[in-house]
Amino acid sequence: MRRLRSKLKVADLFSFLNALSGTIGIYYVNDVNLSIKFILISALMDGLDGFFARKRGCSDLGRELDSLADMVSFGVLPSLILLKLGYLYSAIPFLLASMYRLARFNVLKSEDFVGLPTTVSALIVSCTVALNFPRIDVFALILSLLMVSGLRYFRVKNRTLTVIFGLTLILAVFSKVFYIVVLLMLTAYVISPAFNVRL
Repeated sequence: MRRLRSKLKVADLFSFLNALSGTIGIYYVNDVNLSIKFILISALMDGLDGFFARKRGCSDLGRELDSLADMVSFGVLPSLILLKLGYLYSAIPFLLASMYRLARFNVLKSEDFVGLPTTVSALIVSCTVALNFPRIDVFALILSLLMVSGLRYFRVKNRTLTVIFGLTLILAVFSKVFYIVVLLMLTAYVISPAFNVRL
C-alpha cells in the first residue's frame, strides 16, 4: 500500500473524481438530462487532472488512471445515453472508437492529440442531445470516425481560453443556454486541423 501511495499524485485525485462522476451519470442514465450534467462535471475533473499533471507532474500510473476514468465518463456513459435514445448502431461504434482512441493515446504519447479527444466527442454528444438536435446518431458516427482518424488536434495551452471554457461548463450544469456556447467552442476545435490553428 505504501508503494501505491507513493506513486499517486494530486492529478490522480481528479481522475478518481472523473470516474466517480461518470459512474453516477451511468446510474442516472434513465434521466438523460441529469446524466448529461455528470458528463460536464467529469469534463471539469478531467481538465483539472490535466492542469495538475502539467504543474506537478504525472506518473505512468496516473496516465492509466486518467484513461480508465475517461473510458467510463466519455466512452461508456455517452454510449449508454445513445442506447437509451434508441441509437444502437451509433452507440456501438462510439464505444469502440472511444476505447481505441484512449488506448492509442497511451501508446503514442504524442505532444498533440491524434484523433479527436474522447472528452470533446462526449461533450458534443451531450450538447446535441440536450438541445434536441435532429440526427444525433449521425453526429455520433462522425465523431467516432474523427476519434479513430489520424487528424492531429493541438493541446490548448492558452490559460484564458481554458478558464473560460471551464466556467462555461460550470454554467451549463445549471442552464441549457450555455450548451450552445460549449457546442460552438467545441465545433471550432473540431474543425481546427483544417486551419492549422494553435492556441
